[in-house]
Parts: sequence; C-alpha cells; structure tokens
Amino acid sequence: MRCILFILLTSLLSSSKAQSIDTSGGYIIINELPSNLELFAIDLRKIYFQNAKLKVKENLGSYHVSFKKAKSVSGYKITKRDKQSLVLKDGDVEILMRINKVANKKIKLVISSNKSIGHWHIPFKRISKEIIYGGGIQFSGYKEPNKSIINLTQENGIGRGGGSISKWTSMAGVSGESYASYCPLPKFTTNMNRSFTWNDYAYSEVEFNNDLINFDVFDTSVSFELGYGASSTEINNMNKPLPYQLPNWSLGTVIGAQGGSKCVLQKLYALTDAGVKVNALWIQDWVGKQPTKFGSRLNWTWKLDKDHYTDFTEFKLKLKEKDIKLLGYINPFFAKNGPYVKEGISNGYFVSNKGIAQEFEFGGIKGYMIDLFKNEAFQWMKNIIQTNLVNQGFSGWMADFAEWYPIGDDSDIMIQMLKMHNEYPVLWSKLNYEIITENSEKELFFFNRSGGMKTEQYSSMMWAGDQMVDYSAEDGLGSVFDAYLSASYSGLPMIHSDVGGYTSVKKPLIKNYLRTELLLKDWMLLEAFTPVFRTHEGLLPEDNIQVYSDSATINSFKRFSDINHTLLPYFQKLIQERNEKGIPIIRQINHAVKDFETTNPGFCVGNNIIIIQQIEMDNYMSLKKLGWKFVNNSGSLINQPNKNDKVVVAIKELDELIK
Repeated sequence: MRCILFILLTSLLSSSKAQSIDTSGGYIIINELPSNLELFAIDLRKIYFQNAKLKVKENLGSYHVSFKKAKSVSGYKITKRDKQSLVLKDGDVEILMRINKVANKKIKLVISSNKSIGHWHIPFKRISKEIIYGGGIQFSGYKEPNKSIINLTQENGIGRGGGSISKWTSMAGVSGESYASYCPLPKFTTNMNRSFTWNDYAYSEVEFNNDLINFDVFDTSVSFELGYGASSTEINNMNKPLPYQLPNWSLGTVIGAQGGSKCVLQKLYALTDAGVKVNALWIQDWVGKQPTKFGSRLNWTWKLDKDHYTDFTEFKLKLKEKDIKLLGYINPFFAKNGPYVKEGISNGYFVSNKGIAQEFEFGGIKGYMIDLFKNEAFQWMKNIIQTNLVNQGFSGWMADFAEWYPIGDDSDIMIQMLKMHNEYPVLWSKLNYEIITENSEKELFFFNRSGGMKTEQYSSMMWAGDQMVDYSAEDGLGSVFDAYLSASYSGLPMIHSDVGGYTSVKKPLIKNYLRTELLLKDWMLLEAFTPVFRTHEGLLPEDNIQVYSDSATINSFKRFSDINHTLLPYFQKLIQERNEKGIPIIRQINHAVKDFETTNPGFCVGNNIIIIQQIEMDNYMSLKKLGWKFVNNSGSLINQPNKNDKVVVAIKELDELIK
C-alpha cells in the first residue's frame, strides 16, 4: 500500500513540554525531557495501515475474526522533523499522528488519515523483561510473557480450546479458544510502570513477543493513552471506587438452588438446620423451566412461574423469618413463547435484521434479544426488571449473558458492528446499575459476567462465568486464578466464581465430566478466603454432588461458610482500601508477599491470604518460618501442605479468626 505517513506531534505549552520525538535506528521514539529518557518507541520499519476486509464467523455466542495482513510501509521520505514533530511522505494518502500531554505522566497519541483506512498495525518496542498485567478477564496464560489479548467479548466455549474435553466439544463447534473472554479490555499495565489504553470498543488484537507489542486496531482512527513512570503497578490508581455500595449480606453465604418452592426449601433447610448461616437464596429458575434437546433450561419469559413457585408470598415469608434475602436471574433474551414477545416485536424493541425482529437459536431455545441501543427498549427492559424482580421482593439477581449481540457479515459496516457488539454488555451493566441506584432505599445488587470498557462504572460485582467441573487450567478451577488476577489488575469490580464450577458433561460413550466431592471441597476452600461465597448447582444438578447432598458435605460447607463470615471485617477493610487508594483486593503474590516465590498459579487476597493451585510441590518453609499457617480442604489449620493438595491456602495474622 502506498501512503503518506504524516506524523505530527503537537507542541505542548511552552512551559510544560515533557516529551520530544526522535527517529533514530528506524524507530519513532518518544523521549522524556530534560532527561532524554526513552518512554515509548514504535518500529517504523514494521508499521502498516490498510483497509482490511474482516470476516467474522459466529456460533452460539463465540466468534472468530480473520483478516489478511499487509506489508509494512515503504517508500516514505521525511519532509519535516524537529523535536516535536516529523512528517513522512509517500503518495497521496495522509496519516496524521498527534501527541498531547493529557495528565501527569500520561500521553495521548492519536493516529488518523485523510483516506479510508480501518486497520492500523502499530508495533511498540517492548522493554526487556517487561511483564504484562490486565487486559480484562483473561483465563489463560496470564503469567506467560508472550501471549495475546483479543478485544472481543464472547462466550468462553466449553474447554476454551484446551484440556481433554475440547476434542469432543470442537465437534459441536463450542470448544472456544484460549484467548476467549466474557470481558476483555483494551488496557494493560506493566512492571516497567508503563500503561497502554486504546480505542474503547473497537475490535483489536494485541500480540506480545520478545521484542514488540504488536497492536492491530480496526477503527477509522487510533487513540492511545500511554502512561509512564507510575510509582507502582499495585497502587497507581488502577481501581476506581465501586460504583455503588454492596450490601454487607452480599459478601456472605449465597446458596444457589432450584426446583420450585417445596424442593428449594428442603435444600435450604438441610443447610440451615445444620447451623449454616445463609445470607441469601438464589433461585435462577423463578421463571420456571422448559425442556430442550440439550436438557432442561430456564424459561426466559421474565414472569414468575406460579406453578413452579407456588404460594410465593408464603415462600418469601419463610425466608424473611430466617433473615435470608432472595435473589433471581435475568438476561437480555426473550423466549419465543413469552408474554412480552408480541409487545417487543410490535414496538421494535428487539434486535432486528432489515427491519424485522431477528430470531436467535440459543442452544435449544428460540427467541429474541432486547436492543439496548434504542432508548425506548432500554427503558422497557428496566421496567420489566423493576416490576417482576424488585417489586416482587427480590434483593438482587444474576445479570447473565450480553455477549451475543450480532455482528453480521456486511463488510461495509463491520467495524461499527464490532464496536456495538463490544459496547452492548456495558449497556447491559448500565441498565442494571440504573435500577439499583433508582431503588437506593433498598439494599440491592447484581452480578454480571460480560463486560467491556467502562463496565467498572456500573458494576460492583462480577463472576467468572461458566467453568468446567474439573481442575483444568483452560476452563476449570485452574482458570479462576488467571481470571481473578487479570480482572483485579484491569480495574474491574470484585469478582468471584461458582463454588464447584458449572459446566458438566454426561456422555457415557465419550466421557463424563461431573463434579466430585474433592473438587467441591477444594472450590469451597478457594472461595471461602475471598469476599464472595456463592454456590451453584451446575448445569446438571441431579448428577453433581451438591453442598446439601449429605451430612458430611453439609458439615464441610458449614465450616467454610463460618470461615468466610469470620473474615468479613478483613474483606470490608480491603474494599475500603480499594475505594480510597485504588489498591487491588486480589494481588500478585510477589506484590503482596516479598518473601515467597512460586511457579504455581496463585494470588493474594490483601496481604494476609495466599491461595495457590498446587501443580508442583512448593517449599513452604519460608512462609512457615515467617509466621504463616496453612488451611486444608477440611477447614483445619495445618503446619505444612500435603504434596497431593490441589489448592493451598496460607494465612498470616488471621489464624485466630478461623479456629
């Protein structure tokens, strides 16, 4: 492609010039003045711009984007150069690059063109031993030096392209990819006190190799915010205050159960009669269920199923007597047979294709999707939640999905459709946030899994989506460690996972993936030492062991529920620190504990709790000598973890609280 590369670095106010531009060695170099310290460098030999045609393959909320790469810029010549700007010329296409100081130690870099260009390949020089933090919720390879961040919100798939399950799920086209994320973000920080943020909702790919950080951004222009010289990646104001205050009880024990009034109360009483302090009961099937070829699924009508939850007023009174809050479930989809569908279609409230409400196939369910870009539809959906959840006595809900906004195949509007796809889950969080704030006299909250740039402005709690009921690093308990760290170092709100995992598979001729007692106890151990302790029955409730299954499991669950309640003041202190100082609740072990290194996946909760997935036996003597104690998956204090332990918890100055 022939082009003019016109690079103009707009002069700062004469009293505040903090950067200069140089082009030595084939790089565009941004230096800090007066030290002349190199801050950022772009490899001019490998940069390119083009109008690439994107192709998107969609399947059940998962997406694959492909494009052809172009050759690097050639034939340019420098026509202007000084300390603040330079111009390179090659043909009749103009590319304008501007730089401005936008805040203390932050630079805004904008690249635009006088021609139609939609693909910008910008390779930044990577500093030796530069470690990347953030990128949104990343489930795989978070600690790997060379990896990718794909800014496209989507379903994770089953297996996320790895583990023993993916060879089977790939046959059905639902295996996912290792880079897939419900909530990727176009932002990251590094241990070299640098940060990169770019086009909020645009589709982009970032590939990290030994020498370069390669950005491929698909938009009509590119806008980077480049930070440098922050005092620490741990306390550089990466976390803003939570948008609304979470009720204290939301940090306690939340029991997920389903099956209708009688069945749910039996499950609940099995726990409360044994002395388990339950803060909230979460009934995702308040709308009832419907049979599908994939098994029983929720009936997305957004009306209480009175045949399923009979005597609902009495049901709520029984919960109130035990001071237990009630939680529900909602998502942006409407089952085809639902009571709101006719109204939604006639008023144009659903996502449409050529003016006709688009019908989706949601894995055995046919229906429609609310169009949140239309204000009337946005307000209509709010009213449905207000009427059927808030006004009926629910104190909170899971705000599920939002990754399915269609992209389509029209290449002329592909860039815009990708932006809308990434923005849709943010609007979904915004809608639920508005309901919370408009009912400020009540103690309400919601938790969501999908998101994008600005999600942190609306959500105070997220969960990690659907994990396999196994230990795999790709999609099981092992993936939680990367998800927690990357979310925390991206400025996202508090995050938790389903105790015991969610995705189960029962295919006797292939392979069964069902929750085991050991996995459930290890997941209890993990979540008991984090702020949110919420259970889920999983995809196949009748086939998985549950926290209420037998007396032994109930006793184990009670032990960890008690531990979690006892640690509540500690967690509240961490939330306060996050809100006031921006310090992450979930922290890198080497950021919080200077005396211990591990190659196993792990993180700290504050500075007094370490949680590790043990793959290889660590030497824990250094921790033991410094006063750290350990907790096993029976909830007992021990002197040394066993080599067969899958999850290891170490605590310091908290052992008196959990005796």
